[in-house]
Amino acid sequence: MPPPSSPANAEPVVAEEARGTGTTPTVKAEPGGDGALILIKVQSQTAEDVFFRVKRNVKLRRLIDMYCGKHSLHPKAVKFVGPDGRYIRAEQTPEKVGLEDGDEISVVLDQEGGGGAPVHASQILRVLSPIGP
Repeated sequence: MPPPSSPANAEPVVAEEARGTGTTPTVKAEPGGDGALILIKVQSQTAEDVFFRVKRNVKLRRLIDMYCGKHSLHPKAVKFVGPDGRYIRAEQTPEKVGLEDGDEISVVLDQEGGGGAPVHASQILRVLSPIGP
């Protein structure tokens, strides 16, 4: 039998990921928690959908960190949006956000700026030209 780290043992995992039959990541509960497990679908603009099984009373920071780590993203470079369109903060729990089993949250790239009015070239020339004779 080949060792556990050999390429022969890695093929089924790759095949499972390609078919989408791999295991669903489970976020471990914090001590003292007794919430029920729910399944949350994370939908992205750029990557395939990922499913997470989490407890209702676990902070979503774990889910966010796990997702960002898997996709090589910085947690501050993306925003997580709940089914109601509100941003999800890392310190919230699925219970506080109102997530139910099977709900879907979206990941969007965070962009700052770009909200100003466009400046026409003639406006720039007026500012740069001297006033008066």
